[in-house]
Amino acid sequence: MSDDVDRTGVLTGGGPEPDPSLPPRVLSDRYLLEERIAIGGMATVWRAHDEKLARTVAVKLLHKHLSSDRDFRERFRREAVAAAKLAHPGIVGIYDTGRDGDWVYLVMEFVQGVTMREVMIQYERLEPGLAASIGMRVAFALDFAHERALVHRDVKPANILLGHEGAVKVADFGIVKVEHTRSELTKTGMVLGTAAYVAPEQVEDSAVDGRADQYSLGCVLYEALSGQQPFSASSTVAIAAQRLDHEPLPLRSLRADVLRELDDVVMRALARDPDARHPNCRAFAEALEPWARADEALTQTTQMLVRGETLPDVDEAPYVSQPINSRSFLRSEGRWLASVLALVAFSALLIAVGVATGVFEIRGVPSLTATSDDATTPSVTPQELTIAELSTLDPQGSPPTENDDLLSELIDGDPETRWRTDTYSAADFGNLKDGLGVVVDLGAPAQISEITLDTPSAGVNYDIRVADEKLDDPGAWNTIAELRGSRPREHITPQEQIEARYLMIWIVAPLVNYDKGPSAAFSEISIEGIRP
Repeated sequence: MSDDVDRTGVLTGGGPEPDPSLPPRVLSDRYLLEERIAIGGMATVWRAHDEKLARTVAVKLLHKHLSSDRDFRERFRREAVAAAKLAHPGIVGIYDTGRDGDWVYLVMEFVQGVTMREVMIQYERLEPGLAASIGMRVAFALDFAHERALVHRDVKPANILLGHEGAVKVADFGIVKVEHTRSELTKTGMVLGTAAYVAPEQVEDSAVDGRADQYSLGCVLYEALSGQQPFSASSTVAIAAQRLDHEPLPLRSLRADVLRELDDVVMRALARDPDARHPNCRAFAEALEPWARADEALTQTTQMLVRGETLPDVDEAPYVSQPINSRSFLRSEGRWLASVLALVAFSALLIAVGVATGVFEIRGVPSLTATSDDATTPSVTPQELTIAELSTLDPQGSPPTENDDLLSELIDGDPETRWRTDTYSAADFGNLKDGLGVVVDLGAPAQISEITLDTPSAGVNYDIRVADEKLDDPGAWNTIAELRGSRPREHITPQEQIEARYLMIWIVAPLVNYDKGPSAAFSEISIEGIRP
């Protein structure tokens, strides 16, 4: 984020009247919350300072609607205790878990770096040696957990962290299992990140073991190498279901410079039948090892990624950590090359005959080989998405809308104009309703990369929710972020890739006490993303 607004001034402790909707500045008299670094559908993550051990940590705060669920709290605690036993350099360490009043939290190792998702958004596709290096290290870490009977269940780019000293770490081990007990895969508007990387047996609700994580990691590597996910469809449900009946296209059909052996390794991990995959993640890691970069080269590259520097072009970057055996390469590629050369020779003969006999002109001959421009996968950069329509959702209101005539102020480019709710008698909507929504219709489904919201002042409390269709029940929407005590400008980057047509700002109590009374207001909204 580039704004200069103080990130912590709205936390409890900054004024004489603590706001119960906000976490305390210091949790359990130990963890000083310093900066909010991520927001997800389950929790908010803060960089914090452990005042007892004098170290920087990451604190994951469960959203209050989850913290208030006693059964959920207990499952969360049990999974955290199990995950804390995983002491491995490739797994983000869990230090502590606890509760401060209504706030349930998890204290984790703080990794200074970037997520795999951020890297893939910036570079679209990675050179094979780098992708293999990251995949190998993740696979070894997963195997360590699997040997201790713990399955991740949600391996995806957002859960793979790249540290500035070459570290590759898997985050959220075991914790996602608790969240997955709350919602089914087919829930409307579900986060695409899960649907895009989930194994077929998870879609079918069958027994899950470490091979499901292997499949998910295969999806990550497929996307990292090709620039696109293994499956695509118009909805998250369809994306998840496709892997039940279809195999993804071979990597080499999307990127010709991926060697056949590396293609085979990744595609084996993506087999629909778990028995057809690598025996375990250790075997997967060892199969990736011949293409992995040396530790020193990986460290240099991850340092560049963390600093946001430009990586070498994929065609110029070193491919393997050891020379390619030309004899084995020719054995693996020989049949394919022979077929192509035979086709080219035969085509040349046809062209010669055709030109000589006047059957066709040279300009009518179709190209059999792609040009260098054609062979390069175009980079898709998120762009500002056009908003087709704005409306309010006020199911407990009469009428069920609120100041719709002012909604155009949110997209007029003028920060001085605004849409605002009615003014209520009290900050809890005068006890008249649970909340109020502003619904954004993008006109068609789109992958959402970033949401920027401007408010006239800090302190507005709201959720960001998405859905594939416009739903009358706000509880049926999928929550991807919860903001409490928001800053005047919020840049919300989903922790996972999501695809949706509808987005909703669901305003919750307490409202802001403006001069005329409690209400909430927004001045601008913009959404960046990619149209399918």
